[in-house]
Amino acid sequence: MTQIKFDFGHPSADGIADLAGETVHVIPTSRFNSGKRIVVRDSFEVRLDEYGTATVTVPPTDNTFAYEVTIGDSADSWRFIRVVQVPDSTSVLNFSDLVEVDSTTLTPVGTGNPLADIDQSDIDWALAAIRN
Repeated sequence: MTQIKFDFGHPSADGIADLAGETVHVIPTSRFNSGKRIVVRDSFEVRLDEYGTATVTVPPTDNTFAYEVTIGDSADSWRFIRVVQVPDSTSVLNFSDLVEVDSTTLTPVGTGNPLADIDQSDIDWALAAIRN
């Protein structure tokens, strides 16, 4: 299990103020397995404290699912949704440091063209896998 710390603020006349009391919704992008247990796609929520922070504990993700995190209601102009990978970690991870992924492909967003990162070792590995 991995702990994720949320820390949210909003602009104010004095700089950045704490986003106190708002609700963060967390839902896996699909069902997943935890050992022999099937975990269905269901959400939970956590309310931010008076400092705009909250910590949750979740199973780490793998290549079959990620977590969709939403803060703000649909009527809020500042509402946003972020889909993230959660590594297995014994340390508390900051939500802002998690890798954002595409909700359909689960590949990291904003990394450019993945084919541009292929080098000769990748080609050698693929050819060896095909030949065997």
